[in-house]
Amino acid sequence: MSKEPRSKELPSLSLFNWKPIELVDIGIGIFGFFAAAFLVITGISELIGTPALGSALALLGFVVVLALLIALRRRMLQAEARGGAPVSTAWGGSLDEYRRRRQG
Repeated sequence: MSKEPRSKELPSLSLFNWKPIELVDIGIGIFGFFAAAFLVITGISELIGTPALGSALALLGFVVVLALLIALRRRMLQAEARGGAPVSTAWGGSLDEYRRRRQG
């Protein structure tokens, strides 16, 4: 029996190898999509005269969560820039620039 991590044995379980910022980026994408969808739904509801309070409150909730995720992402990148744990490879647009800044 192999003692390798389960994610190496089963590549489909690579979720456990993702960096935290990647999960935050996925959350931003998901909540951004639903915020845009509820913006359209709320706008159409207002234009045709149907009650839009529920969709407006849902839109508000999605926008608040989206803002919190964006703030979290900025905080993670700022902590990395100050010498904290590496959270991304998108520093400066290339992996070489990222490594140079982390070592220098």
